[in-house]
Amino acid sequence: MGANDALRAARLSRPSPALDGEPMSRGELADAANAHLWQTTHTRYALDAHTIARYERGVVRWPSAAYRSALRAVLDVSSDAQLGFRPTRRGRAGAGLPGPNDNVQPADVSLDRRDVLRTGIAGLAAAVIGGGLGQSSPADYRRVLEHLQQLDRAQGSDRALAGVLGALTSINTALRASQGADRTTLLGIAARSAEFVGFLYRDLGDRVRSLHWHDRAMEWAQQGDDVAMQSYVLLRKAQAAYDQRDARRMLDLTVAADRGKAALGRGLRAEIHQQRARGEAMLGATDRDVRRRLDVAREELSGAAGQQAPDEPGAHYSEKLLTLQTAVCLTEAGRPAEAVVLYQRILAGGVASARDDAYFRILLSTSLALSGEPDEAARTACGALPVAVATHSRRSIAEARSLLGTLQPWRQRSQVRALEDALRTATQPSPS
Repeated sequence: MGANDALRAARLSRPSPALDGEPMSRGELADAANAHLWQTTHTRYALDAHTIARYERGVVRWPSAAYRSALRAVLDVSSDAQLGFRPTRRGRAGAGLPGPNDNVQPADVSLDRRDVLRTGIAGLAAAVIGGGLGQSSPADYRRVLEHLQQLDRAQGSDRALAGVLGALTSINTALRASQGADRTTLLGIAARSAEFVGFLYRDLGDRVRSLHWHDRAMEWAQQGDDVAMQSYVLLRKAQAAYDQRDARRMLDLTVAADRGKAALGRGLRAEIHQQRARGEAMLGATDRDVRRRLDVAREELSGAAGQQAPDEPGAHYSEKLLTLQTAVCLTEAGRPAEAVVLYQRILAGGVASARDDAYFRILLSTSLALSGEPDEAARTACGALPVAVATHSRRSIAEARSLLGTLQPWRQRSQVRALEDALRTATQPSPS
């Protein structure tokens, strides 16, 4: 069984949507194929770089009909033979169905098709697929990004990812032909879109791609001389460092974000001060210093109302989110009981995103465990875990796994065992 040189050559002949002068990577090809399938069928697929590599090595000679169709569209060929695909005996019998090596995980998405059409995503999809990539206006791209952000909050990161990757492909092409004020606007939208992709990959547990897209966002923000966006991306990278509990990197990135403070809105300055307080607490700052930093964050936010444009970085930072993040900081500062009070007060009133609610409830569970309430900690996490699983928030699942380590002294308790069983189920690989 030989390698599929035709598929590899077709991929390498296409430009990377993210890196100028570079060929399309296996991961980018997989992302583009998934985006095409979402845009044309409204079904989610999970083709990945590993599976593309299997195709190129010739391990899989006849992918499913859906994947062959998507690869033909993305690589702009008219026949399977041009991509080196030849039907096998099994393939002729079941060519319309995904094979066991295709790593396909379609899932129904309850998104109103009329809503998609109304927000212009279908038109953008047609542009991406048909090659008319530079025809949409900056306002169109901004509207699509806002819709995808709403979709993320409503249904989770994996629901929005394909759409925003498709939008970035179109924006990147439009940038090559843009100039003047339109170019500056497009650079800003590209930076915001790339930062959004970085967050989505962070929530989905793909640290490498998250870092890549945050770096890409920084590049576009620098090209557009957008100091506020540069600081916002540094803040997001600091928040990603917290997932690894890398306190030094988190604090260094936050301090770097703060250097542009003269150009920052008060909402963004508030979030930066909160993040600095957390990093300093993790590195042993005094209780007085941590409280002072949090007080500054609250003062900044209290003066932010009506002072920022809606699309300015940090404009949507709220008292509710600051309080939740303060609870995270207090836990790191060794005051988990105080954190529990803040978490419970805010979560009782609800947060906009079910995914975010589950994430903060799992963090609340850690504070409960550190406060000596293991049963309530395990119960709370068990209640949040199904939402984390349904929204594919591997970031939340990782926090639940860390919580289980904190609960080890009580591992014989029935509630803790129930959490362990729930986590085992949540982390089992899906059938291919």
